[in-house]
Amino acid sequence: MEKEINYDYYKEKNKKSNTGKITFIVILAVLIVGAIIGSSIYMELIQLRELNPKADYPSVFTTNLLYKIIFILLSFVVISLFVYISNIFIIKNLKKYFAHNNLEARKMYNAPIALIIGIIGAYLTKDYFYGKALLFLNSVKFGRVDPQFGQDIGYYMFQRPFYMSLLDFISNLWLFIVIYSAIYYVLVLLTALNNTFSADTLKDKILLRHNLLNVAIFFVLKSVSYKFQREGLLYSSFTETGVNGSGFSSTNIWIRFYTIAPVIVLAIVIIAFLFMWKGKLKKAAFTIAVYPVLFILVTITSGIIQTVFVKPNEFEYEKNYLKNNMIETRAAYGLDKIKQYDFKTIEDLTPEIIKNNRNTIDNIRVVDYAPTLNSNKQLQSNTNFYTFSTGDILNYTVNGKEIPVLISAREINTSNLQNQNFVNRTFKYTHGYGVVVNPINKVTAQGQVEFLLSGLKMDTVDKQNLNITEPRIYYGELTNNFVIVNPKASKKEAEIDYDGTAVNYFEAGDTEKIKLNLLNRLLFATKYMDANILVSSNINSESQILLNRNVVERAQKGVPFLKVDSDPAMTITSDGRLKWVLDAYTVSDNYPYAQNFYTQSSEPDLRALNGINYIRNSVKITVDAYDGTVRYYVIDKEDPIIQAYQKVYPEVFSKEPLPEDIASHTRYPETLFKIQTEVLKKYHLDPNEHEENISNFYTNQDAWNIAKYPDENSPDKVRDIDAYYNMIKLPDDLGKTEELILMRPFTPSAGKHNMISWLAVRNSKDNYGEMILFNFPKNTNILGPDQVEVNINQISEISEYNTLWGQGKSNVFKGSLLVIPIENSVLYVEPIYIQSKSESSIPQVKKIIVGYQDGTDFKHGIGNNLEDALNNLFEGDLKLTGNKLPTVDQKEQNGEEETQNGETPNEGNNQPAEQTSTDTGTPPAD
Repeated sequence: MEKEINYDYYKEKNKKSNTGKITFIVILAVLIVGAIIGSSIYMELIQLRELNPKADYPSVFTTNLLYKIIFILLSFVVISLFVYISNIFIIKNLKKYFAHNNLEARKMYNAPIALIIGIIGAYLTKDYFYGKALLFLNSVKFGRVDPQFGQDIGYYMFQRPFYMSLLDFISNLWLFIVIYSAIYYVLVLLTALNNTFSADTLKDKILLRHNLLNVAIFFVLKSVSYKFQREGLLYSSFTETGVNGSGFSSTNIWIRFYTIAPVIVLAIVIIAFLFMWKGKLKKAAFTIAVYPVLFILVTITSGIIQTVFVKPNEFEYEKNYLKNNMIETRAAYGLDKIKQYDFKTIEDLTPEIIKNNRNTIDNIRVVDYAPTLNSNKQLQSNTNFYTFSTGDILNYTVNGKEIPVLISAREINTSNLQNQNFVNRTFKYTHGYGVVVNPINKVTAQGQVEFLLSGLKMDTVDKQNLNITEPRIYYGELTNNFVIVNPKASKKEAEIDYDGTAVNYFEAGDTEKIKLNLLNRLLFATKYMDANILVSSNINSESQILLNRNVVERAQKGVPFLKVDSDPAMTITSDGRLKWVLDAYTVSDNYPYAQNFYTQSSEPDLRALNGINYIRNSVKITVDAYDGTVRYYVIDKEDPIIQAYQKVYPEVFSKEPLPEDIASHTRYPETLFKIQTEVLKKYHLDPNEHEENISNFYTNQDAWNIAKYPDENSPDKVRDIDAYYNMIKLPDDLGKTEELILMRPFTPSAGKHNMISWLAVRNSKDNYGEMILFNFPKNTNILGPDQVEVNINQISEISEYNTLWGQGKSNVFKGSLLVIPIENSVLYVEPIYIQSKSESSIPQVKKIIVGYQDGTDFKHGIGNNLEDALNNLFEGDLKLTGNKLPTVDQKEQNGEEETQNGETPNEGNNQPAEQTSTDTGTPPAD
């Protein structure tokens, strides 16, 4: 009889309908995810291109993306394949188990599980490989080998990290397979046995052998890691002071153990597996126990040798390893290139020495950074929407004479706008205007700062070297928001320029800024969660959005693999443009035997570098303040890490050298110098010069401190003196003329405060980065900065001045104490400021104190300026006259410069009106 077939039309229709809905949802989800990823990639590419259309900065992103995709796919394939093959064995073994025990077979999944786990695993490891792989594939030799294994340092920097990441990936994946397989077996068996499970089930040979094999393979993989554990001892520490590297016990016990450990582990795994395969579990357990027992014995032996033999005679046993640490640490931080200069004697300062070094005297800094910046804010901001956030000391030739100057950018400060609306922030107040240049070696008769370039008209005393042709600053340190400019848009909201007029100013030229077509408006409105970008009537297809306007973030965007210093310096180029100059570092924590850098400093740049043990200032970055063009210049071509990155990203770094007009005014970065001086405190001793240096290093007998100075925030405490720039002539044949140096003095660490040395680094184009350590004679006692400060506080005239000036509504404070080396002598200089307590007051240098050490005495002189103070110091024998460097008219210092209308653009007078209504996107009525 033919079986009746029941066909439910509506049920089948609903199935098809549900299938169609699911398919539609899946396709829609894929399209949405694809659109999000696609738009993210598109926006990243156009922002990178906008940094400099003539360079191929998007190649950084596309190269990283390509390798990231390759390793994601490889990870997906490997993980899925491992899981898939494991599932084949699991399913095959379970079927045998079911057949052998007369159990009903269960449906077991393979491919879907493998695919899901593969996708999850690939996502979790998406950023794990590509960075290490890029350096691995483009590795460069250092030309220097580690002292333990004789391998090139490049192996540790480029190859070992990649090998370790591969082994970690495979090991962790196989550990997952071990656990996953056991869980798969247990879950299926629980279902098949109706949640009844006994220990006998686990003893089934079919199931047990697979799991034991998995465990055995994991230990085989583990044995491979001993090579890297052996090398990892070069990053361990020995001695009670925590010196990095492999010490006596590590070298003679643990390195040898890790050398033979792989053979031992493999033998144990094979023997134990054979015992388990035959069901001899006790013998297998005893075999496996051999390794932990052996490890414990080696640990005990190492401890005994360390305690009984090494520790009582630690220096004798560890001497060679201490030497390794000293040599490699000095090389890793560039300290091995420091030149030494030993003063044979220290002479008393005399009028003849002063007269013979008049150029050094003329260039001594007599104003402080913070008060000068404060004066610029009061005298040169001109409106409430301009301000000065920072300034930088550079060397410039003014009227034929090279002098140190402070350059400060007059930046837009939209936070001071009363109406913080979209129109004001985005269309009107878009840019700062110009810079102020102060000589730091002189003040006015009233003690106020002088100006070499000032005012909104960029009035200058030197139209050749301090002439600005494009003063507008669209990219700066305070420009953290995007702005939209309309260079060709008529009847649109215009920008406010320096004189209060509304202009459509910004012209992109060759920079090809991002135009706000409909697609870009939609994307950026979404990115910034601001519908105004989409609906504003002030935007058309010709409008351009200026992004990434903070110069530090902008510079970092093109080179995410470098560490960019957050202290940019403003420079005036030969063609009158303003350009920011930034420093970028290559860093690593993989340099063998080198000590890691750690600091508790409050400075973010220093804290961000905690943990490194290698650093180079390999790149200078320029950012045009007007159009934002970014360029990267390699200045340390000997750095192997930057050489590797040049191979990875060949189109990123300029093929040309740093331009002459930039190179002539570059500064050695303070952040790097501070790191080097911190490390130098202990590592100034060269173990190759004298063997006793190793002993002194071990005992800290000759360790140094950074010279101390009273903490202005806590008068009863002292702090490390800042590194500071001086323009001096180096002694003897080291320097032919005065040059800008960055310096920092040192004192002994054993609670003493006398100055024993100072480190200088040169900033000139021909000698950039050359470091010289000047050592005072060991039999002399040179006053340190805090000792000089104690002597200054005991000067009766200073106490009288403080009492007199402090009676009114004024604050009296000291500027930075400067240590000025002159030939074989030392001059100390410190300004004293007075400032009214009102918010608009201007700091004034009221007195300048100079002094030198005469035996055990401190000779001092006080004057209204440096010349007076020096004349007072030598009781009139010096007869110095003031420095005649021309400056801008005093009227402009007081902010009285007239605009093109003949009116002053002050906040309460001719200040441009802010937009008080929000932009609703409604076009104006005709």
